[in-house]
Amino acid sequence: MARSLRQRLFEGFIQTAVSRPWYVLLVAVLLAIGGMALASRLEFRGSFVELLPQGAREVQDLTRVSQKAGGDGYLVILAKGDTPERLKAYAKELQARLEALPEVRYVEHSYDVEFFQRHGLLLLPVEKLAQLREDLTARVRYERQQANPFYIDLGATPPPPTFDEIARKHSPDVSMREHLANADGTEVYLMLKPMGTAGDLDFARRFVELAMGTGRTLASERFPAVKLEATGNFQNRIEEDAVMRGDLSRSGTLSALIAVGLILLATRRIAALAVVGVPVVVGLVVTFGVAQLAIGHLNVVTGFLVAILIGLGIEYGVHLCMRYWEERRTRSSRDALAMAVGGTFSGALTSAVTNAAAFFVLLLAQFHAFNQFGFLAGLGVLLAVLAAYGLGPSLLAIAERLRPARKEEAPTATAEVQAAPVAPEREWKRWPTPVIALIALAVVALAGFSVAIAPRLGFETDMRKLKGDSPASRLDDHVTAQLGQPLNPAIFLVDDLSQAAKVEEIIAEVKKRNGADSVFLRTTSLNDLVPGDLKRREVEISGIRALLQGLPESVQEEPRLKDFQRMVDAKPYGLDALPVEVRRRFEATDGKGTFLLLFPSVSNYDTEDLKRWAAQIDQVVEAATARGVDMSVLDSNRIAARIFALVRGDGPLILWSAAAVVFVVILISLRSLKRALLVTGPLFLGMTCLAGGMYLFDVQLNFINAVVLPNLLAIAVDNSIHLYHRYEEEGPGSLGKVVRHTGLAAVVATLSNAAGYGALLVANHQGLRSIGQIALLGVVCTFLGTTVFFPALLALLERWKGRKGSAGREGTVVQSLELEVAGAKAESSGERKSA
Repeated sequence: MARSLRQRLFEGFIQTAVSRPWYVLLVAVLLAIGGMALASRLEFRGSFVELLPQGAREVQDLTRVSQKAGGDGYLVILAKGDTPERLKAYAKELQARLEALPEVRYVEHSYDVEFFQRHGLLLLPVEKLAQLREDLTARVRYERQQANPFYIDLGATPPPPTFDEIARKHSPDVSMREHLANADGTEVYLMLKPMGTAGDLDFARRFVELAMGTGRTLASERFPAVKLEATGNFQNRIEEDAVMRGDLSRSGTLSALIAVGLILLATRRIAALAVVGVPVVVGLVVTFGVAQLAIGHLNVVTGFLVAILIGLGIEYGVHLCMRYWEERRTRSSRDALAMAVGGTFSGALTSAVTNAAAFFVLLLAQFHAFNQFGFLAGLGVLLAVLAAYGLGPSLLAIAERLRPARKEEAPTATAEVQAAPVAPEREWKRWPTPVIALIALAVVALAGFSVAIAPRLGFETDMRKLKGDSPASRLDDHVTAQLGQPLNPAIFLVDDLSQAAKVEEIIAEVKKRNGADSVFLRTTSLNDLVPGDLKRREVEISGIRALLQGLPESVQEEPRLKDFQRMVDAKPYGLDALPVEVRRRFEATDGKGTFLLLFPSVSNYDTEDLKRWAAQIDQVVEAATARGVDMSVLDSNRIAARIFALVRGDGPLILWSAAAVVFVVILISLRSLKRALLVTGPLFLGMTCLAGGMYLFDVQLNFINAVVLPNLLAIAVDNSIHLYHRYEEEGPGSLGKVVRHTGLAAVVATLSNAAGYGALLVANHQGLRSIGQIALLGVVCTFLGTTVFFPALLALLERWKGRKGSAGREGTVVQSLELEVAGAKAESSGERKSA
């Protein structure tokens, strides 16, 4: 009964596709329009922060600190092209105009360095003040001796350091310049702190345009020689979005063009473009429509799904089309359609479910971006196969109406043709057994080589190789080099200066504990800019003041001595007396909280340094929490380290889980352990070969391209499944025909998958390019296993079993593999078996 119901449903589906194809197409168009309306609202977010869940501590810290700081990072405007004097005048006037804008919190360009020089003694640690007093005592004694006419210098002791040398030795480390400019003044920099965040792309675009427009207006009015460029978080965010969108657009277009070429080359029919392409487009737009509803944005990992799903979606339509036109040579349109759908749907559904299951395994990952990728990719594959078989038959029926593949024969003639046995199309050339064995052994040898060199493969540790290349990113590196320090240190948010002092003590302890492995350079907070422990300082300063009194007139006019005198006369001050351009960098916008800046001693581009940096910051956070200090940390490097840790932790689990899921799905589909091993074994052999390919072509894993590995398992198993189902349908002795027809379709499908991934090689974003590299290698290596080694293995098994049996026992091979002799069943039932 159940089988009869399936048969009636199948016949009803074929009848609808043939008799009412335009209705089916209309439904698909309506679905596509709805999906496109939703998908058009998707935005791309290139920040690494988007790869973590919103509940992650790092993301929560970033949100809290960004709100308190009035934005994350700066917009940096570089002005050049005029004389240093005119550039200074231009920057001063532009700073005033920019700070008058409501979108600008403040602008950093010039600093009151003289204030800190005048109060230098008040900012020195007490221990250094004592050392300064000792050095000055020695020099003052020496000057008085030299001024004494009765003193005779026998040269027994060297003279103490001069006042100038003492000043250089004990000058406080004031980490600021009078103006933000390069060494020769031919470039000046203005650092704008906005009222919004770089994550709000619409605000970022408006803000940059407003700031640059203000600068250009001033230049056109009074400084025509000045040229402007922009960098910093906001400009980087805008250009990163533009670069990524351009990359995805180019790769998607290239993938589609390659796919069109492959379809035309394989089928030699224009109609195939519509039959294969339209379902792919419908599946894509519906997938990204769901993405808008469920997620609302794409990130650096999910953004390349367009190219990937094009490659995957084409495969189902290719198998359907090629089988239809193969059957159409001897059958009517309706019968050919029934044979094509019945003969390929089982394999297509199995491969799609296997694909989707392997993608859905990524939902187990802790890494948020992998979750989103797995959900969208799995959904996209299922929608692709449904679109291919829900819409494809109707499109084939429409193509037949517009341009029949061949003239239909009379009913009586058709019946006679079907009743008569079909002669073989051609006699397939039998390859020598040694050649087939050599092919199989070559693939096994590559797998063995891969196992041997696998331990030598590394994980990409240079973050610069995973970022998009843009003018803003290059300019950012240039400005950082000119200023001599990173533009974005780690920012700690605490309640007040006493907590900041505790955190500074903890950072010093962590730095000392880690010794040579420490990656902390220095800290800066308001505590460093406001004098403390005034009683002890006053004792030392009073002693220095007494030393400087009564010096010989011959040295009283020395410039350095006058500087010391001014510093001695300086009075203590509080927070309110600090220059506003310095104070506001450390104050929260709502007046509640203060910031502590921590600068790294390493570049943090290397992931090993990144790992140490994040670990040592975590040590600081843990110690601060233990001492009752509740603080938040804003640091993009810490977020990147968190991503690396998640990817490395998820990788083995996801890969083995995907392999297990693929095997279980195949086992359930084939209902035989032996057949499941036969189909999946070549797949795993091909995946093993990937290590050798990576070694030979110097391709490394990274946290972006690692998402591809479990997907390769699902993508590649399609070829094994389709070849196996066709071989099972045709029976023993049919390998030549299977490889000729289904093998050709598998080649086209593999090339379409390769096109989907390979199109990413044109991307400017280096992380996307790395996806294309490793995926292309994976597709080629798994093709060797599933489409080269697998047929060779079947041929060798068939010949080996054939030698053990007699000539009259045809079918022994297939039976030994638990396959049914389809030819015998077809003869008895009057129809061919449908896989």
